[in-house]
Amino acid sequence: MPDKTLSLASIFLAGSLLFTGCGERPNIDNISASSGDFVYRNHNFGSNRDTEYRKGVKDGCKTSDGDYTKNHTLFDAENDYRVGWEHGRMHCKGRK
Repeated sequence: MPDKTLSLASIFLAGSLLFTGCGERPNIDNISASSGDFVYRNHNFGSNRDTEYRKGVKDGCKTSDGDYTKNHTLFDAENDYRVGWEHGRMHCKGRK
């Protein structure tokens, strides 16, 4: 009987290890963030980010959630907003 118990324990352990990789990856993006970095939704978008970039990131994140948000005037006229929006849309997808 001990052999059967050992086999069941081995199967359980192997199954547990097999399925641990299927969940969400741990969020380690902002581990090395310094005090001047712009961190939003646990992603470090870097330091020295101006107001337009930060607004773009937040609007891009809303868009990635399915709530299309874009200031077209800023997107067309402000490179920092446009880049922030694109970064937010890309990096916030699936994060909340």
